[in-house]
Amino acid sequence: MGRHLDDSNNGGTESHAEAIRRHEQAVYIADMVKELRGLSAGVGLEFLSYLLAIAEEEARKESQRLRQFG
Repeated sequence: MGRHLDDSNNGGTESHAEAIRRHEQAVYIADMVKELRGLSAGVGLEFLSYLLAIAEEEARKESQRLRQFG
């Protein structure tokens, strides 16, 4: 994903609070994408549902990675 804990914008470190905030945001995004995936599958938009499943998986992986630092 875009930003990492060694992001040069913050001098190479990320605060504990920032890591927790980003973890919580990633979890929220994953939950919202899951709902959209269900809606799209329910109306037969299978390819969109597939793409949203990929987005959900990416958000969950990022939230797990960030949890290590939170």
